[in-house]
Amino acid sequence: MINKILYGPQTKAAIENFPFDYHTVLLEFVYAIVEVKKATARANLKAGKVTKKISEKMASACDQILAGKYDDQFPVCAHHGGAGTSVNMCVNEVIGTLAGAHPNDDVNSSQSTNDVNPSALKIASIRLTEKLLKSLLYLIKVFDEKSIEYKDVKKLARTHIQDALPTTLGAEFGSYRDILKRDKKRIEDALSYFYELNMGGTAIGNKINAPEIYITEFYKEIRKVTGISKLVPADNMMSQTSSDSDFCFLSTAVNILCLDISKMSIDLRFMASGPKGGIGEIFFKELQPGSSIMPGKVNPVIAETMNQTYYIVSGKNLSIHQAAEGAHLELGIMLPVIADSLITILKLVDTALVLFADRGIKNIVVNRKRCLEHLEKSTAYSTLLTPRLGYDAVSKIVKESIKTGRTMREIILEKKILSTEELEKLLKV
Repeated sequence: MINKILYGPQTKAAIENFPFDYHTVLLEFVYAIVEVKKATARANLKAGKVTKKISEKMASACDQILAGKYDDQFPVCAHHGGAGTSVNMCVNEVIGTLAGAHPNDDVNSSQSTNDVNPSALKIASIRLTEKLLKSLLYLIKVFDEKSIEYKDVKKLARTHIQDALPTTLGAEFGSYRDILKRDKKRIEDALSYFYELNMGGTAIGNKINAPEIYITEFYKEIRKVTGISKLVPADNMMSQTSSDSDFCFLSTAVNILCLDISKMSIDLRFMASGPKGGIGEIFFKELQPGSSIMPGKVNPVIAETMNQTYYIVSGKNLSIHQAAEGAHLELGIMLPVIADSLITILKLVDTALVLFADRGIKNIVVNRKRCLEHLEKSTAYSTLLTPRLGYDAVSKIVKESIKTGRTMREIILEKKILSTEELEKLLKV
């Protein structure tokens, strides 16, 4: 449903100034700004800066927006200059029209774009990151289940993509599980910085035009409005107005997660190569035809999607870091690209984690015979045999295996160097 235009001249100016063929400011960010406005409407009433009637009308307008009734009233392009003043004023104008209030004197009372937008981005990021962490925990659980399922699947471990040592597929999946656990801890550590807001600092963080009673009441209200009980004012609001490094920390932690998942996906694609002319230790159940010209071809599309997810996230992470470096003196002026990139990252990765679990890891089928075949035909057993037989003796066995094409097991048993029982005991993984 298209409503009549509720925004005003500042929004119209932004539409003209930033006419890019790009999406508008993401609603997660808009809604978080609206939540801030609802809390300020109540806080400003307690501070005596707006009347009870205006406060209630502004709060009601915020509720209507948060219910999704006016999503079409926020047409500001996500790619814009001005530190986000355009989106802050768009919200102010829409609330002002709905409430019969002045967008600056009432809706924006005791505030600045410079404390509203970073605070709103932190609120939006907390919610999205908490959702992402639940999805990550689910992926960890799936890997854990696979580590148990495959614990007895003996296979060849590789370093430098060369034969190395014996291992099990379960051990590899257990390793992946614990890599993800460390990634989860890093994200949780980064998120801990997001509960401190610079709201109340106004333009540069020194609280100009923001009464202490308003600041105190705001934090009471924002905790109620958002349901996030840990939100508190930063000890030094200037430090959080002039620096966007908290956003870099979270972005980097999520980027590392994606890097690790991309590495795992490369591993899985390698193990699934073939099915006849490659490694072929695992394969993925078919989700869609792999080729428009080669019948029967199956591609590892989910693993490839995880690789490309990392490429996208890595690029946006770099944008966030560069934008944070572009903060000048007392203000992080490049917040629009940070907000757009960070919210996009968190939403994209949340979806990717569940996709990887359900359509990637759960869809793996193991070729146990092939796993054992690669192990037996390799020279991976040599390291396990060296403590018993000695380096020189094992070297001779390895060279003979390579020269004749016979396995090390066959040579050892044929020459009666060890009995079957002794060999099995030494080769136990």
